Amino acid sequence: MFRKVKNETQNTDITERVPKKVKVPMDKEKKKKIRRRVIAGILVVLVAGFFVRNSLVAKNAVPMVSAVTAETGDVERILSTGGTVKSDETRTYFAPVSVEVGEVMVSTGDMVKKGDVLLVFDEKALSEERQEAEYKLASNAGGYESSVHKNNEYMADLSEATTNLAVLDQQIEDNKNLLKEINQKIEDKKAGWSYNAAALQASILEQQKKIEDEKQRLEERHAWEAEQRIDSDDKEKQEKDEAAKAQIAYDEETLLNLQQQAQYSSYEEQNNKEVRELQKQAKDVEELIASYEEYKAEMKSQKESSENGVMDAGGRAKLEADTALEKLANQEKLDAIAEVENGLKADFAGVVTELEAVAGQPPTESGKLVTIESTEKVLVRLSVSKYDLEKIAVGQSADVDIAGKTYKGTVKKIDGMATKNESGAMVVGVDVNIENPDENIFLGVEAKVYVHMEKAEGAVTIPLEVVCSDMEGDFVFVEENGVVAKKRVTVGISSDSVCEIKEGITVGENVLLPGMTGIDLQEGMAVMVAP
Repeated sequence: MFRKVKNETQNTDITERVPKKVKVPMDKEKKKKIRRRVIAGILVVLVAGFFVRNSLVAKNAVPMVSAVTAETGDVERILSTGGTVKSDETRTYFAPVSVEVGEVMVSTGDMVKKGDVLLVFDEKALSEERQEAEYKLASNAGGYESSVHKNNEYMADLSEATTNLAVLDQQIEDNKNLLKEINQKIEDKKAGWSYNAAALQASILEQQKKIEDEKQRLEERHAWEAEQRIDSDDKEKQEKDEAAKAQIAYDEETLLNLQQQAQYSSYEEQNNKEVRELQKQAKDVEELIASYEEYKAEMKSQKESSENGVMDAGGRAKLEADTALEKLANQEKLDAIAEVENGLKADFAGVVTELEAVAGQPPTESGKLVTIESTEKVLVRLSVSKYDLEKIAVGQSADVDIAGKTYKGTVKKIDGMATKNESGAMVVGVDVNIENPDENIFLGVEAKVYVHMEKAEGAVTIPLEVVCSDMEGDFVFVEENGVVAKKRVTVGISSDSVCEIKEGITVGENVLLPGMTGIDLQEGMAVMVAP
């Protein structure tokens, strides 16, 4: 849409691109009329330029050129593209029970409203399924009572076995205490040796740490010397290395002596005569305990034969949980049957896009029956090139044209990866949410979308055709003291007809129109600006 805006400084009109509140396709006849007028206007300018040029050349006069004035106006960048209308909410209904479908009320492509019946199940089959679930509930309750009764019987047998094991447990406990006393004596005997071994081990660790530190310091000094590029033949460096290595060798020899002492101490600890005698006594007691344990195992086996039937706290909890789960499953089936007794109903308004239910045939349990795509939550799927991707953002407003009717929209999502379109170009998917969908929207149809990406208000604007470019960037031609001059400009947002000038031109300045009168403008050329 174009409009005439008044320049406050020059009192002139300029046509600029402004966003339309409602985007609708232009009538074809109107387009043809505008096209014919533009072509006729260009021809008039060219013919007039031709005669003017010839007249000026003949008279050897200064050529006359046209100019436009930089204006203040609004410039908006709008992405105009096409997309496909899709649903933003899909619901697939699955069979709550595996019973025969009585009648299917819809077909693929049908429009449905919230609460519409999609299909009904066979009434007789549904009744039988309900009765089966009720029987299972009753059976589950009876099984629970029977398990509790048997558990009480097993508990009586278990109590008898537990009493017989009590004496055996006491004998084992007494001998374990005796073994503990013997082992304590052994530990007391070994205490001296252990203390010596611990001291030696501590010294060994301390010596090892000392050697590691000395080696690390030597490595760090070597690294520092390498960074400082100290010559390996440096006398002071060699003396330090020899001293450090000598100290390490001495400390390693000391470490070896400590390790030998530790080995001797460990040998003496294991082979002391008094300790060996106590160890023999401990072994005899251990064998006695083992015999008791073996006998206890036999008694325990007798106990376990009863325990296998007795439920502990966990077993009882499991029985109760399993009973509750089975009751829940059957109750859920009864609830599901009750829910579809009057037919399977749509949760929202939409279109039937898939239909697998067949009248007279039972679906598999949890098998797919029908899929509905919402017409209450609708979006348009776009494919955006890399050139427009940097300007588009979530939250931008859009106008959506579907079959001649315009809807308000918002950019809802931008995909995180690009894909190839049918032409092999890499594009990024963008979803534009339609804010006010109605019954006139059909899924799968093409839609024209106008995304409002950027806008500059009160900017300095000039027509696009007066901006030229070279290796150094953008520029315009201006007239200075009767000759053509280049003026560098920084271009901002561009619409279909005008562009924003951020730097280089101010409001009210005249910019020459290159090539409009058949004259090839060159910097330094003498010209006269037409009034």
